Amino acid sequence: MSKRIALGPVIALLCAVAVLSAVVTGVALRKTYNAMLAGLPDQAARYAVLDELEGILREHYYGSSDEAVLRAAVARGYVSGLNDGYSRYLTAEELRAHEREANGEMQGVGLRCSRTAQSRIRVDEVIDGSPAQQQGIVPGDVISAVDSIPVNASNYDESAEKLQSGKSSVELTVRGSAGERTLQLPLGFEAASVVSDNYGDVGYLRLTAFYAGTAAQVRAAVDAFVQSGVRSLVIDLRRNGSENVKYAMQTLDVFVPLSDEPAARLIDQSGETVEAFVTDAAAVNLPLAVLVGENTQAAAELFACDLRNYGKATLVGTPTAGLGLVRQAFRLSTGDAVLLCVGEMLPYRGESFNGTGLEPDVAAAAGAQTASIQKDSQFLSAVAVLRGENQQTEGESGS
Repeated sequence: MSKRIALGPVIALLCAVAVLSAVVTGVALRKTYNAMLAGLPDQAARYAVLDELEGILREHYYGSSDEAVLRAAVARGYVSGLNDGYSRYLTAEELRAHEREANGEMQGVGLRCSRTAQSRIRVDEVIDGSPAQQQGIVPGDVISAVDSIPVNASNYDESAEKLQSGKSSVELTVRGSAGERTLQLPLGFEAASVVSDNYGDVGYLRLTAFYAGTAAQVRAAVDAFVQSGVRSLVIDLRRNGSENVKYAMQTLDVFVPLSDEPAARLIDQSGETVEAFVTDAAAVNLPLAVLVGENTQAAAELFACDLRNYGKATLVGTPTAGLGLVRQAFRLSTGDAVLLCVGEMLPYRGESFNGTGLEPDVAAAAGAQTASIQKDSQFLSAVAVLRGENQQTEGESGS
């Protein structure tokens, strides 16, 4: 038996719902509008200062100016005002150099240098796999001439610049323990990120960066170690400041097993996970000691922290840099870019190391610089840890 439905109450209910929806929508729009209005004074003040400054310069500045250079300077200053020590404004050329270096495509001959009291070029560091290393240049050598022109106070900057960019090659006159030599070196090279050697039953693996091929090179080196009878491994991260978390986690996968939690997470400003990295079931089962220090930064810190948190390694050395932020390049319409801090990297089952760094399990101060790793005091401390000769932990180091 059918029932009649009174339409009056239903229509009244529908009208009430419509009115309520309109009220809620109106409130939301008003909040958004008010927020926009609240921000207008700040925006107006920001641009008013620039307009005022531009007017003063145009009216009173004695000289000429380049509009493109001025715009770039304003943008660079705007980004530097973030004062986070990490975000940067990049010109188009600086962006290309940043991308090349991130992929291991290096400029120059592979030297990091400083100025002597006589305004010569002193070699402080030689990059692995570089043309300079292949020609036998070592730290302490002095470059007295570039392209047959003696280096002096008036041309030092120009001479040093030729080691980084310019023609396809550069001629150097180098003085060192082997006497004076004249060398022709090509500019540009593929950076090596993995250096391996073994000392008896201890393998040594220096990772200077994390590139696309680093994980495969590490796996090949570890396989060779195992076949040669190596029973433990020292991983040297003391000069690794790589930012590439993806490639660092691919390398980590060589050493750690499958887990029910991500090996690392990247979070944004709201704390939401924007990317997670997992490992597979295969893992190398060798005792590990990891050398760390103040130049161990970013993805290298994450790598070291994860190895320790997985229970796979002991950290030896000095505290790390504490750079756990993630940067991303945003291209501008001009071709320039802003390299902006967009998030933070978090390790496996651990707290953030950003701003604090990692404390080593075994404190070992850096000794005098030496070309032989077998004379490196921190390496020897790591070997002692692996052989059970040094059980001092970070907490005991002050006693």
